[in-house]
Amino acid sequence: MLINLWYVAEWSDKVGKEPVRVKMLGQQFVLFRDEEGKAHCLADTCLHRGGSLSKGWVTDGNVTCPYHGWQYSADGKCVVIPSEMEDGRIPEKARVDSYPTEERYGMVWVFMGDLPESERFPIPPFPEYGDPNWRSVTSEWEWQADAGRVLENGIDIAHASFVHPMFGHNSTAQRNKIIKLDRHDNWATSTNEMYPPQLKGGLRRFIRKDKAKTYVHPTFYMSGNTIRMHIEANPKMHIIMFDANTPVDEHTTRTFAIQVRNFFRWRLFDKGSLKRLERVLREDTAIVEETRPFYLAETLENEVSVKSDRFMSTFRKMRRDLIEQRGWQIDSDEVEKYRGKKLFAIPSPSRREAQEQGIEPLLPLVPLSAPSRSVDVVESA
Repeated sequence: MLINLWYVAEWSDKVGKEPVRVKMLGQQFVLFRDEEGKAHCLADTCLHRGGSLSKGWVTDGNVTCPYHGWQYSADGKCVVIPSEMEDGRIPEKARVDSYPTEERYGMVWVFMGDLPESERFPIPPFPEYGDPNWRSVTSEWEWQADAGRVLENGIDIAHASFVHPMFGHNSTAQRNKIIKLDRHDNWATSTNEMYPPQLKGGLRRFIRKDKAKTYVHPTFYMSGNTIRMHIEANPKMHIIMFDANTPVDEHTTRTFAIQVRNFFRWRLFDKGSLKRLERVLREDTAIVEETRPFYLAETLENEVSVKSDRFMSTFRKMRRDLIEQRGWQIDSDEVEKYRGKKLFAIPSPSRREAQEQGIEPLLPLVPLSAPSRSVDVVESA
């Protein structure tokens, strides 16, 4: 799990008048809205006696601890201690970590780290969202799988011929190929040539012929573990699947998925679109949850890779750079030693700006010299 990236914490419409608990990167957080309706994210634990802020309520735009009524503002600072109202003195260290938030595409994105704004990777673009020329459906999915495995599966075109009957024939697997790959600072995209089956059901069968050449453009972004899959069903009909994959913890990934189409844009086609989207997720889940080792392989000793894996290799290399060159990987083994005994905090801009260490110690990170769980892929000749 990596810090200093944007992650989707929740759907925007799930954050209303009451605080909402979410778990990311193995830690608990509270989401709430201030009096102007802006969403905020704080560490979920009150620094007084460990009460859960997400089990409290909102008072005048502040989240209130249900244990002793302490109130925390959007920047994490305690602003009210009812038992101390006579002299009004609030300890300077009465502050919980606060994390930047942005609402995009009907999702609440939270920056899990303390990088200055100018140094953060941006939230991935999704210009089709909200465009009346595109019709959308949404879904949420939970995997008992490492987020790295989930993302890598999502950009792996070769598996479609065997896992997804809607998208591939076993007999045409050898014809599918990457024809272009572009790598950027924190994201990459590729163009692939595929020969999928004819679509089934009603008018859909006229969209393309069986085994017709089709172009598919998978893109990944390190922010949000986001995948954008652009499918040209035919030159005029396009489908885009946009999903952000949030590490709940090392063993669980929560996917926030939106699919848009520029054809059959009537509501009556939504049910079928959602059904097909969730079918793909089920098919992937059946494979990904059974992969071993559980995490991305640390070495190539038990893994053989070929030319069609080079886009996943790009992802692994980019991820490894964030671990080995920037030191952004949480040391989960070290955290596990103190489970139930010590509370850790993810670094936050509010802590850095206050120039305070805070009461909760920061999460231990894997040292820069330590080997990462991800490796480059060796291509076949």
